[in-house]
Amino acid sequence: MVKSVHENFQEYVENIVSHPNYEGLPYTRDKQDHVNWVTATNSKLGKKRKEWALKKAKGLGIQSETNIYSKVMFALHPTKETVCQICGSSMSIRYIYPGQHFINKLEKDFDFIPNTFDSIYDVNDYLLKNEFKSEEELKGYYIKYLKLKINSEQYTLDELIDYIEELCRVDGKRTFSPGAMSNFPDRFDGYHSYNKCCRQKEDKGRHQDNMKSYNKDRRAYENWSDGNIHAANKFMNSLYFKGTSADHIGPISLGFVHDPRYLVRMSGSENSAKRNKLLLSDVQRLVEIEIRTGKPAMSWFGTVIWERIKELNSIKKLNNNLLHEYRELLLMNMQMYMEVMWYILNNTYKENQNMGEIFLIENYLNPKKEYFQHDYKFDEKGDIIDTKKRKITEATKKEYNRFIRISLQSIQDYHEKSNRRLNIDFSESNILRVKTLCKNIVNNPTSEVNKVNFEEIIQFNQIELLENSKL
Repeated sequence: MVKSVHENFQEYVENIVSHPNYEGLPYTRDKQDHVNWVTATNSKLGKKRKEWALKKAKGLGIQSETNIYSKVMFALHPTKETVCQICGSSMSIRYIYPGQHFINKLEKDFDFIPNTFDSIYDVNDYLLKNEFKSEEELKGYYIKYLKLKINSEQYTLDELIDYIEELCRVDGKRTFSPGAMSNFPDRFDGYHSYNKCCRQKEDKGRHQDNMKSYNKDRRAYENWSDGNIHAANKFMNSLYFKGTSADHIGPISLGFVHDPRYLVRMSGSENSAKRNKLLLSDVQRLVEIEIRTGKPAMSWFGTVIWERIKELNSIKKLNNNLLHEYRELLLMNMQMYMEVMWYILNNTYKENQNMGEIFLIENYLNPKKEYFQHDYKFDEKGDIIDTKKRKITEATKKEYNRFIRISLQSIQDYHEKSNRRLNIDFSESNILRVKTLCKNIVNNPTSEVNKVNFEEIIQFNQIELLENSKL
């Protein structure tokens, strides 16, 4: 059976074979002019690829030793990120994803299980927010767990992670794993065509219960992001981002929109380092884009806090330390928003029908259906310069249905998973409002009054967060 090939992977293949780093590395094309990416190790082509790599090793100063091919191909890779043949998601070839033993350790110590796409940097963010008071404590945890004979004061946290990453990649330590396994000369770039995200279902020799599909459009669906979400997905996969990573200026995990106008090019390493940080320079760029386009940078459920941030920025009273505090409020607001929706979904049944689901789909998901019915062309700023009606096929319908399914399931996931701990309290008055809203939704899930009341609850949550924080 022929494996499916995602369009992102096809673009990746053409980008790699044309890159000067691989000049002279032999490959062939089929009758349709597609690159024959895979060859047998002991075939004539495979042997020529190994000869090429050994010559490269000398030029790079890599000695003839164990894992010489993987070291050469790692050194040559221009972005250090590969694209999965199956789902089209990008993952790093650096050893930055928690290995199974480390995942077991995190679950045992903190009741925390990272997602497949969560790197060690995401793990650090979680641990610093929920378990450790400082980076020094977290460094001590790693050094003790890995029995490292080093002085923590010699390293920043990121430097320590780089040190451990190299131990795993070069010396065989199994704490972290790569997004794609080495596979030279079988694959042209030296890495397996299935990334970690799809290795479980496509490579029958591997299995990991924690793996699941979790790419960037899925993250936007899970965070109930506003913006032209379909156009953003298209822009992220366009030639403009070829060889780079598409970064949200405002992180969608904080409530910012998933929209092409708010996406910028960034290297994979820069994107990994930034993660969901929000810097003063980001705020300035977001404000400038809002002014230029008239399109909001923040999803509707975070606008009260965002307006406060913009107000402080406009009067020059915002700095990165203060902005960090507001970032925490945005995270708490996201938690509260998801929790209110979870309560609605679980307390609005009428004769075995979920009226809360009808309420949320009708008011916050169906209005986005129009986005999926068009194709778009963009300029370099992400502005849409041409819109054409799409031909509605079964695949198109499945695409929108997937959006609905992931959005609703994310509410339950957010509530249940230990790494989504709710660390704030609702006021009694707002709890009462939510209970009253649920009763009204049961009676009439499509009432405009219920929509207004729901949005007032979310707005009031933000006001309380700001008041309690005394910022």
